[in-house]
Amino acid sequence: MSTRWKFLGTVLVGALLTGCAETEIKPAKPEVVQGLRLLKVELKSVPDELEAPGTVIAADTAQVAARTMGTVLQVAVKEGDTVHRGQLLAQLDERELMARRNATQAGAQVAEAGISQAQKGVAAAQAHADVMQKTFDRYVYLKYQKSVSPQEFDEISAKQQSAQASLDQAKAALQQAQAGKAQAAAEVHAAESVASYARIVAPFDGRVVRRMVDPGSLVSPGMPLFIVEGGSHFQLQATLPTEALAFVKKGSAARVQLDAMNEKVLEGKVAEIEAGADPASHTLSARIDLPHEVKVESGVFGRAFFVRGEKKALVVPQEVVVARGQLRGIYAVDANGLVHWRVVTLGRSANGQAEVLSGVASGDVVVLNPGAQELDGKKTAQRGVETGEKHS
Repeated sequence: MSTRWKFLGTVLVGALLTGCAETEIKPAKPEVVQGLRLLKVELKSVPDELEAPGTVIAADTAQVAARTMGTVLQVAVKEGDTVHRGQLLAQLDERELMARRNATQAGAQVAEAGISQAQKGVAAAQAHADVMQKTFDRYVYLKYQKSVSPQEFDEISAKQQSAQASLDQAKAALQQAQAGKAQAAAEVHAAESVASYARIVAPFDGRVVRRMVDPGSLVSPGMPLFIVEGGSHFQLQATLPTEALAFVKKGSAARVQLDAMNEKVLEGKVAEIEAGADPASHTLSARIDLPHEVKVESGVFGRAFFVRGEKKALVVPQEVVVARGQLRGIYAVDANGLVHWRVVTLGRSANGQAEVLSGVASGDVVVLNPGAQELDGKKTAQRGVETGEKHS
């Protein structure tokens, strides 16, 4: 190729490169957002709390069980029904129980007749023994007067002893009849009690939360039939590690959050706590009274928090946190005023404050009022930074 063509090619390539350089798109300037408030994240002293998961239970809970064997004739309530103390829950077939009660009542009547007969026997034996005693006393006097023979005196003495023995036997028979009457009365009482067991009733005012029996079922003593809960007072039954024994006692205050109440903070108090831990799980159970005005259902999951000291932590107002699906994040602002989305890991939340475990560091600046607007990649016009003290 000639030198002339080489020169023309070089000029053409240079022109093309120059044209490309002139048409290159420059990056757009970030959008400036007005009205953003900025907050400097700082370490703060916060309560060091022990978290204990738990489940809401009714303070008054009863497992209503059968107290005798029988066939269920009627189930008078269903799950969810409100019941009052003494209200019929189920009725057992009481015919066999009534037959047993009637039999014991008949036995009691026989025992009563036996006492009457024994009392008559004692009266007759007492009268005969009195006569023989007087006769014996006269013969004693006559013996000293030598007016009776030894043989006659021995005969009277033997009759007096026989009469006394008959009286003792009659009294023993009366005591036995009285014992029989007492036993028969106890059997009647027991039979009447057992007959009353045919009526399964509510132990207190509350609500039937579970029914485990149907008409026609054969039940036996101790078999659970219903679970009834009182609806006026609830507790959180929490599971604690063994270390909690050092600072959690009966009467200790607890902060409670329930999932069903959007983590609203409730003030609770420990009503009961186990004295020792389960050797298998190394945990112990505690019951925490919830405020009486709280309306909640049993079975709701919740958490109890017990203060055991203080610690340093990064805490931000909850309005700083923005949710994106399952992720939680904040808008951090760099030295140039550019806003960047950061995913964070949150710890406990209380009193409008959220503990940040990761995603920000002490001294970072974040957007305090992000709202619903998209700020990632934009620039803030605000330069003043608030401190965390205003938002404690």
